[in-house]
This record gives sequence, structure tokens and C-alpha cells, in this order.
Amino acid sequence: MAAIKPLLKAGTPVARPRLQLRLPPRLAWETARLWRALGWPSAIGAASLALAAVAMQQGEALAGRQQPLRAQLAVMAKQAALPPAPVTLDADADADSLAAFHAYLPAHDSIPEQLKALLEVAQKSGVTLAKADYKPQEDGNTAFLRYQITLPVKAEYAQLQTFIVDALQALPTLTLDSVLFKREQIEAGEIDARIQFILLVKKPEARR
Repeated sequence: MAAIKPLLKAGTPVARPRLQLRLPPRLAWETARLWRALGWPSAIGAASLALAAVAMQQGEALAGRQQPLRAQLAVMAKQAALPPAPVTLDADADADSLAAFHAYLPAHDSIPEQLKALLEVAQKSGVTLAKADYKPQEDGNTAFLRYQITLPVKAEYAQLQTFIVDALQALPTLTLDSVLFKREQIEAGEIDARIQFILLVKKPEARR
């Protein structure tokens, strides 16, 4: 696991976990369906924004403060939706789509720049980062790498929502994996949370 230094100082120690969000089991199937129905750019965007909306849904215990955030995410998801493309089962078309998707992925060597951009988005959103850790999750059957990025953050709900949405827009191959909220008092304005993103990048080129 690699780590990068925080842009801002870490906040006070967080309380024990209270609420946790995990990805819906059906999400992988839905993403594959969107891939064929909408094409890979729409599938990535729709899945990312859907995950952001799911992340906000765990605040039912704080409905009065979470409702505006979920509404904003729903609006942004509709605005980002693209018209559906005709479904095709043509092998050549599928191969072309996969080739285009791979070409669209950022190079492996660009990971530091991708992380820097993510930290800049956090700073602009008013989100305090204690640190940022990332580690690869390689799948031998794919032509790309999945990097899990873990970010302990401290912010208000509105700032957290802004950071998640802006991060997904700033990095097209970034998806939201999970969000874990922590805090001692329900009335506290700021919350401590742990956000996990997945960044898709190309595999490193073989050295000659």
C-alpha cells in the first residue's frame, strides 16, 4: 500500500463506526447492462452517480439534513444521463467498444497526477483529509488495474456531497466504492467519514 501526505492537518480522533455503506450486490450486473445498452462512457458515469446517491441514502437517521443532499444528487444524475444507444450484440462492435474503453483509461504512470487532482478537489470542497492511501486490486482477466483509494475525511454534509460529486466529474474513470460515517454526537455540524474510491487505470507497460 502506498500513501501520500495530507494537504491539511488531520482532525481530532474519530469515534467508533456507527453507520456503514456497502455496494449493492446487483450493481455489477447493472453496470454490465448499462455497458451494452448505453456504451462504456455512459455506464461509468451512470454507475458513479448512482453510487453517490446510494452513499447519501444511509442518512435516514438524519433525514432532515440528508434530504437536500439526496435531492441534489438525483438532479445531477439526471443531468449527466445520456440518451440510450441501440443495443448491439455484434462481436466487432463489442471489440471496438472495449478497445475504445482501454484507450480512454489514464496511463499507469499518471496515478500521482490523478491523486493530486483528487486532493485538490477535496481542498476546494472544504474537506479535511487526514491522509490518502491507495493500493492496486489487479484482476488477471482484465487489461486494466483497479486502484482502491481510501480517504479519511472531516467535513459538513454539504461539503462531503460536493466533494464526492466533483471528484466523480473531475476524474472520469473514478467510481465510488463505499462511505463510512463516524461521529460522537448526532448534533455535531461536522462529521468524520471514510470514503473509498476505485480508480481505473491501464496496466503498466512492460519494460524492455
